Amino acid sequence: MLESRHTMSGSDLRKRLNALRPQKKTPPPEQPPVRLATHPKTHHSVRSYDPDEGKTLPGIEARTSHGAFQLIEERHALSQTHGECTFGELLTRSPEIAARLARQPALARAALRDLAFIDTETTGLAGGAGTLAFLIGVGVFENDAFVLRQYFLRDPSEESAALAEIDNLLASCAGWVTFNGRAFDVPLLEARFTLNRRRAPFAGRPHLDLLNPARWLYRGRLESCALSSLEAHVLGIPRTTDDVPGALIPWMYVQFLRSGDPTEMKRVIYHNAMDILSMVTLAAHLLDVFDHSRSADRCSPEDWLKLAHWHESDDRPLEAEAAYRRALEGRLSLEDRAEALEKLGFLLKRTGRRAEAVPLWEQWASFTVDEALPCVELSKYYEWKAQDMSVALRWAERAQAIVLGQPATWQRADVIEAVTRRLDRLREKIQGAAA
Repeated sequence: MLESRHTMSGSDLRKRLNALRPQKKTPPPEQPPVRLATHPKTHHSVRSYDPDEGKTLPGIEARTSHGAFQLIEERHALSQTHGECTFGELLTRSPEIAARLARQPALARAALRDLAFIDTETTGLAGGAGTLAFLIGVGVFENDAFVLRQYFLRDPSEESAALAEIDNLLASCAGWVTFNGRAFDVPLLEARFTLNRRRAPFAGRPHLDLLNPARWLYRGRLESCALSSLEAHVLGIPRTTDDVPGALIPWMYVQFLRSGDPTEMKRVIYHNAMDILSMVTLAAHLLDVFDHSRSADRCSPEDWLKLAHWHESDDRPLEAEAAYRRALEGRLSLEDRAEALEKLGFLLKRTGRRAEAVPLWEQWASFTVDEALPCVELSKYYEWKAQDMSVALRWAERAQAIVLGQPATWQRADVIEAVTRRLDRLREKIQGAAA
């Protein structure tokens, strides 16, 4: 006999049950719940702000056939430490992991030393054709050093000259590393190249945006995934109190153009330099954590849970399963443990290993009083796979009791109807078997 047209599919029921869950509470910002893959001590940055440099801009005036601009250049030996690692340590990481993080296979064929680190400071945070990148920082590996060059426009008329030099520098680079550059820096620079009648150098080469993997790993564990937050809580990189909030930078440049006083611009140049230097450390850290061969003994259970999500999103079920199991071996909060048990259970179910999911759902159900989903899954398993109707009935009854205790919503009404149909069917089967 055909079921009613109102019968709810398994996936629909799961969605309704998920909608009935209590909302997760945001952790208090003063105690971000993050255990690090490494345990960095506070390190001194290789870059410091010097307020006594005088009333001139740092760097030199660079004169080219296209005009002049201010060039600030500094070199850092590969052995120098910035935060938790040296600059040279990035070069020991895996390009294949970088390609996975960026979802760009071409990165696997690029040497990490051939990537350029790019960051801009602009006259506006919204982008658009009217936004000028008045300070463009580019960091590259050259021989035995990491070289940071900052191209500063003392006047907007110097843009063409600066872009021409940046174009020359980037010509030999295999790709780019940014922090939120996919959404902001690269599109902005492409627009500025176009307005200056130059072909932008960014198309056709791979781009690793560090913001995306940083969010994969730390969203929900830190109050913010901004670079400054990652520096403070993950990388162990201090900034001086003379650093400047990014929101103030456009206004500060306007004031510089009006007054010619470079004092505040030194703070902006320091801010931009720190962003690029910290991107190198962050890239090494992320490639380390996401590479199981390097991080197996250093990841926290929370790290493993985030890594499992990453593998599952990229359709790597074997790696996802291994990461979920590593997470469950450690001490997780009840909320995170429930999430790991749920995700791993449904991963096993999708791959036809329902019997292996049963102990996971049972463990999940053992410490929850407001989650009906594991009870429903156990009831389904015992009805259709194990053919034990009495056990299936007990789990369905427990699911019904949990749902009835939840606030009344339209999702709750649908779930109650679905669970009630299951109970009626199981009782009929049990009665039929007894008869």
